[in-house]
Amino acid sequence: MDRNYVKVILNFKMDNISISDLLIHYFSYLKLHINIFRKIKTLLVYRRLYRNYLHVYKCVSWENYPVNATMRNGDALILHNSLEAQKFDGRHKGYEFDISNDIVTLSALTHDRKKITITLHGGTSNGDVKGIFIGNAYQWLPVKNRTVIDIGANIGDSAIYFALCGATKIICLEPFAKNYELAVKNIKQNNFSNKISVQLAGCSGKRDHIIVDPEYESGGSSILKDFQKGIKVPLITLEDVLKECDVNFDESIILKMDCEGCEYDAILSENEKTLQRFSHVMIEYHYGYKNLKQKMENAGFEVSVTRPNIYWYSPDKYNQNIKFAEGYIYAKRS
Repeated sequence: MDRNYVKVILNFKMDNISISDLLIHYFSYLKLHINIFRKIKTLLVYRRLYRNYLHVYKCVSWENYPVNATMRNGDALILHNSLEAQKFDGRHKGYEFDISNDIVTLSALTHDRKKITITLHGGTSNGDVKGIFIGNAYQWLPVKNRTVIDIGANIGDSAIYFALCGATKIICLEPFAKNYELAVKNIKQNNFSNKISVQLAGCSGKRDHIIVDPEYESGGSSILKDFQKGIKVPLITLEDVLKECDVNFDESIILKMDCEGCEYDAILSENEKTLQRFSHVMIEYHYGYKNLKQKMENAGFEVSVTRPNIYWYSPDKYNQNIKFAEGYIYAKRS
């Protein structure tokens, strides 16, 4: 297996972002954490909801999940992520959360303005329901009547979003078996099997494989790595995806990548001719953007980048504490 992307992760350096990015990040961080009025407002909400509101406030503020909370009526509650925390303080109306069964149910509009109900298994503990359906993270991508390649499909939430927005075909890769199973289940239950296909595979700079524990409980930010034992999961390139799925050269092909670090190996190792087959590319970068931005510009794309959010994060018990510099790259073929 080509592990260049692992080297990028473990050897992340600040030279992959600008000095101004770093300064603005720390200024924004300080501004956010000294906003006393925002803090008081949130604390009062938690005081109304929880007996141990100070503990809940501290843990949620620092994203130290899971959080053991006690409701005012004495019921015990575990908050696993920000979506669950915000559900209980009433910020997301129109969404139903079944936390015991890990299901989110929401009302959505199709591209032709039909109202339907979407059910997402794994939606409270995994995926990115908040970012995709509430924050409209992928609204920049013009997917209507187009083919979408979705690298890092997770529980299928992004693929379902693209189908709702009118994409005609969505081809997904997801390397974690439990995520893959949830994606298949969600796509079938929401009647999008005619539009969405999912492959148990990861994306890399060359064809290979990786060993993945099939029982591994992946969260929304799990890094692909070799396990000591498990099942053999194929790694394929972007060119392979286009060939295997019989996607011809067409300016309507869209690429979405959110694969927690594999974007570097997959993009930097790919030839420019293959990249030029995509009209629009949206990448969530995790360890800086300069090398990815340069690669896409060299391939003839107009590129814009969001400023990175810099933080330390431990994705799970298998990975060490890692420094992320995370944001989005938007690339449109010139």
